[in-house]
Amino acid sequence: MMKCEPRLKLTQLSIVMLSIGSSLAFPALAEEEQSFEKIMVTGSRIARTELSSSSPITVITKIQMERLGITDIGEALRKLPSLTGNTSNSQSDSGAGSTATVTLRGIEASNTLILINGRRTIAANANNEVDLLSIPFEAVSQIQVLKDGASAIYGSDAIAGVVNIITRTDYDGVRVNASYGISGQGDASETRIGMTLGTSSDKGSLMLALSHNNTDGWQSRDRTRTQDADFTHVGGQNMRSGTAPNAKLSGFGLGDGNWTVLDANNPGAVVPWEYSEMGYNYHDVTSGANTLSNTAMFFYGDYELTDEINIFAEVSSFQGWNRGNQAPPGVDTGWYGGGSGTPAFHRYNADGSQYGVGANQKYNPFGETGNVSRRFVEYGPRVYTNETEITRYTLGLNGSLGEYDWDLTYSSQTGRVTSDGGLQPSLMRIDAALADECGTSADPSCVPMNVFGPPGSITQEMLDYINVTKPLVINDNSLDYIQASFAGPIMELPSGTIEFAVGYEHREEQASQRADISQQTETFDVSWGGAKPDVVTPVRKIDEVYAEVNIPALDSLELQLAVRHSKYSDLGESTTNPKFGLIWKPLDEITVRGSYSTGFRAPTMLQMYSGQSAGFTEGIADPCDPTGTGVVASLPGCAGLEDGLIQNTVKGFNVTSGGNKELKPEKAQNLTLGLVYEPLDRLSFTLDYFRILQENVVFQSPEYVIDQAYVAQNPSYIDDVVRAEGGKGYIVSVYAPNDNIAERTLDGLDFAAMYGFESEIGEWTFNLEMSHFLTFDVQDTADSPSRSIVGTYDNSFGNIPQDRANLTLGWNKDYLAVTYNLEYISATDEPGGHTMDSSNFHNAQVDYHLEALGLDLNLGVKNLWDQEPPLRFEGTNGVDYNTYSLRGRFFYMGVVKEF
Repeated sequence: MMKCEPRLKLTQLSIVMLSIGSSLAFPALAEEEQSFEKIMVTGSRIARTELSSSSPITVITKIQMERLGITDIGEALRKLPSLTGNTSNSQSDSGAGSTATVTLRGIEASNTLILINGRRTIAANANNEVDLLSIPFEAVSQIQVLKDGASAIYGSDAIAGVVNIITRTDYDGVRVNASYGISGQGDASETRIGMTLGTSSDKGSLMLALSHNNTDGWQSRDRTRTQDADFTHVGGQNMRSGTAPNAKLSGFGLGDGNWTVLDANNPGAVVPWEYSEMGYNYHDVTSGANTLSNTAMFFYGDYELTDEINIFAEVSSFQGWNRGNQAPPGVDTGWYGGGSGTPAFHRYNADGSQYGVGANQKYNPFGETGNVSRRFVEYGPRVYTNETEITRYTLGLNGSLGEYDWDLTYSSQTGRVTSDGGLQPSLMRIDAALADECGTSADPSCVPMNVFGPPGSITQEMLDYINVTKPLVINDNSLDYIQASFAGPIMELPSGTIEFAVGYEHREEQASQRADISQQTETFDVSWGGAKPDVVTPVRKIDEVYAEVNIPALDSLELQLAVRHSKYSDLGESTTNPKFGLIWKPLDEITVRGSYSTGFRAPTMLQMYSGQSAGFTEGIADPCDPTGTGVVASLPGCAGLEDGLIQNTVKGFNVTSGGNKELKPEKAQNLTLGLVYEPLDRLSFTLDYFRILQENVVFQSPEYVIDQAYVAQNPSYIDDVVRAEGGKGYIVSVYAPNDNIAERTLDGLDFAAMYGFESEIGEWTFNLEMSHFLTFDVQDTADSPSRSIVGTYDNSFGNIPQDRANLTLGWNKDYLAVTYNLEYISATDEPGGHTMDSSNFHNAQVDYHLEALGLDLNLGVKNLWDQEPPLRFEGTNGVDYNTYSLRGRFFYMGVVKEF
């Protein structure tokens, strides 16, 4: 926390960047004395004293983040209006989700390149997503966000933009900070402590940043919205599970419909099973947000070997852990009755139906075969954990040869994510426990399971028999690279100096995914689907060369040109991507800028080389039963399905996908056009138009497969959809492999306004940033029609509101500062026709410098008015956790001491 003075100061870099780009709606700060050292700005490899960019750049400084109580990079970036879609964070999921990502323009996180001090950093997981939590907040000086394609400058992944995290390098002293926060519900507490130590001299500097964070989650039942999965109490629909503690029986000679046993002492007496009364409220045991803990370290050092040569080193490590609860496991033998790829529950047939429970199973009171759906509440909630380990080592030399600058850098980085679901029941063991032979001389080691009685009828011995698998998956990534660059002037023109940069980069990447041995030999419960095979990818070798040149064609006109050629060892092709930019100043107060570039994103290693595996998917409508009331008779492809069997009370199905070694790079075209108007020293307006066209996108679309099978009646897709009850019931699984099949086109406008002035009662700042989508059209496959997802919640892309805005008002005088922030998100429509309303969230903080003790204190409230997020009608959580949080009002305080 910086001391609150009448004129708070910022580096020249940030001031110029704020003027050429756009500022996030954080408090603006006053300009300090100018310096003219060369500085590298995001989006260019040429260090310059006169900073300018043909692309929009947002700069977020450390003090701006601290003024809003922000304690991690992901939280800071989520305030950007240009950030939308499936952005994950520590509160975005129950279960084991923990990675904090950034999805600029609503495109997947793997399309935004994350850099640390201008250098590539390793992805944490199998989806090639960098975990923003792994970068210690204490080390950060500022964040630069380039909202434009930059493959010509940085290579793969820079489709939607670039996030460059700039760390401190020359800190002198010791800085200790601590903070604590808690929700208005008395839970979700956050405790954070950090330390920064540094020293510097004329010859070099050392800096060490350390941080530790503990965040408690909360249970779904502890929020009004999610106290029950039956959301009718808040205007939603009943999303309770049909796999419930009271056994749901079909067949067994009981007649049509579903039946259950209420009296354990009289198992032959049945009553109708009613979903509205007996559906399972899994929210009673699930996590609304995870509990997490992480520790991070970042070291930077540099030393001047000679007047022309410097050596530098960066070392960082991250240890993260989180835990979440999900509902107890269950089984639905009818789910696997149609050939879903598992050997379970396919043996018994009667009247053309397939059943999974034998007529002579020990506890079967009916003496006939049938199907059962049963939640093992005796099991207790499933506890999932995630552990993340990331290390980075970077060593380099840089210096000058006369007017020319050079740099040579080597980096070695590793990342590991371990996902552990604890012991889980095996479908193969459940299948055996429900067979006629279980517990007889034909299978004496088998323990029969009593799935016919009410809760409590399943004993610990029965659970121990089926409880033999452990869904432990370890994802390892490695990244090693060496890069060299050379830059300087070419020649003088009347309007200025032509400058250039050239460079070479060699990278080697490898990924592996290992599963517990039982996960390769057993098959899990319904929520895990099939087993995950082990995979070790080949080493991907990438060689790239690039060149960049800035040409001051006129006093008021500058051209920026760049090109990069990339060759991948395993893709079978190379790619060349140019970028063209211009900056024109027809008047001192007006700047016109624009750029055009092509870009690419290489498919991830696991997208290419992983084996087939299944994952449970929810929220996808069945075209044969879109309303849950019966078969749509007007669709010929739905002939043969039965009304009584088609309703999917499980609320989802398995989607099976896998690697494709024939994948090619995704390709993109980016266009930006912008206008900057600065009529006064502290008043500026920016307006930017952006357009992204992306082709050959790696995509899996179960929606498309289902529509082709039943709406278009394409025979090539019929066998890719498996239904229960011998093909007459609800969807059990869909095969939708990865392929280069999708295309997307999006464009929109970004607007920013900044104003600051001084008065007798203090200094005032006003900052507004807005983002507006004009179009976001998606083509799931090359032969399918485009669909617009602007202003909708899309199952693949998440929440895509048409408008987002962020407004911050700031005031400071002497040792006191006050900040007020407002975030706005426009309404979005869900696929079923329901609307998630628009929302406003308010945040406020007061900062005070206690001169006598040399302490900086802050008190703040996030979600000041305790605003609930809009209801997501079709989601099983009742809220879009990637956009909103059910944490509610959150109080926090912090203290900083510098020595």
